[in-house]
Amino acid sequence: MRSSEAMELLGFPPYSRPSRSEVKAAYRKMVMESHPDRFPEHLKSQAESKFKEISEAYSCLKDGRRGSRMEGEFEFKKF
Repeated sequence: MRSSEAMELLGFPPYSRPSRSEVKAAYRKMVMESHPDRFPEHLKSQAESKFKEISEAYSCLKDGRRGSRMEGEFEFKKF
């Protein structure tokens, strides 16, 4: 997931630079709103997929790395 997609999913405006605490607060809010256990049985599968997307977005942004690896570039390591 690209960092711009992750920020949009967590509710941040484009080109914003949220702090780690802002990212964590947005994640917690979105998780509480979309947790599958809070939905009726017939909506659980949709809520579960949304929950997974939010978790992926948070993992993309949580450590503050908004650089190369999240924008489609790769790091190569020598063996």
